[in-house]
Amino acid sequence: MISEEQQYTSDNSQQKHYFYVIIGQHETVRLNVDNRDVIVNADGILDCPFDTVLRKNQYTFEDLNTFLAREIQFIEVTGDKEEILQSIPLDMNL
Repeated sequence: MISEEQQYTSDNSQQKHYFYVIIGQHETVRLNVDNRDVIVNADGILDCPFDTVLRKNQYTFEDLNTFLAREIQFIEVTGDKEEILQSIPLDMNL
């Protein structure tokens, strides 16, 4: 028989959560994503409005220039497994 603690641990390890990573020239910034903000876009792909995530983490698009951002990644975490869902290279000035 499975104990309540084992059941919680098992269920909790399969929960999905998401975050964005901004990879800058000198630093990498991880932004927490509220699961309620994750949507399925018109193409059937999981997505999350980046401006909402920036705002909820007290950042702005101007901060991307401060970070000298080179890439933005949208990542899904299930248990201890991370999967990059989207990777956006930033080849231009914002």
